[in-house]
Amino acid sequence: MLLTRKGPLLAAVIVATSSASAVAQEGWSGSAEAGLVSSSGNTSETSITARVDVTRDWADWRQKLNLESRYAEQEEVRTAERYRASTQLDYKFNPHDFVFVRASYDNDDFSGFEFQATASAGYGRRAWDAGEKSYLDISAGVGYRFSRFDQPDPDGKTRREDPIGRFAANFSYALSPAATFQQDLETEVGLNNGESISKSVTSLQANLRDSLAMRFSYTVERESEVPAGSKNTDTITAVTLLYSF
Repeated sequence: MLLTRKGPLLAAVIVATSSASAVAQEGWSGSAEAGLVSSSGNTSETSITARVDVTRDWADWRQKLNLESRYAEQEEVRTAERYRASTQLDYKFNPHDFVFVRASYDNDDFSGFEFQATASAGYGRRAWDAGEKSYLDISAGVGYRFSRFDQPDPDGKTRREDPIGRFAANFSYALSPAATFQQDLETEVGLNNGESISKSVTSLQANLRDSLAMRFSYTVERESEVPAGSKNTDTITAVTLLYSF
């Protein structure tokens, strides 16, 4: 049961890690991480998280790609399954200022939504820069969010479309040559109704050896308006092994 249900997720982690060298040769850099927690006894629980972050810089351009997945089950009953992908393309006017276009797709089987997709564009700035691992990026823009519900809402609608304002901040600080603290914040606010989706990721990364590190992270995700039967806030605590390339 365990291997059958999570085979695609484990395969994705293996492929992402094994292909890291080939990706690096194409000018990309980044990291692939995965974590597995399994317990047995009075209660049997299993949780798997995986994440890939890659960035490519060339000339005045920068592209970022993020892939995330999470699976959990309790007593062989699936309790969480989520897949998320996002990409952002920046054009850099100078080392500190840039404009961006961004797209994201989120599929969470337990959110009450069949999927949510957004597209946005805006302006960003590196407000503070003290080296490769110590910086603060802030950005703001406008865009569009499309959501499809698992079930019709009380008005009989199966989808929602909203113009949005997007705000984000990414802070990184090198505590030492072997440890890095990061705080990522983002929020999307509906311009017509004020409905918001926010995410905060706080993490600490500690190098073990060469390109291998341990990462501790705490994620809070909140959506102001959700389908009936769904919760507004999710929290995730994860410990993962991270491979950088």
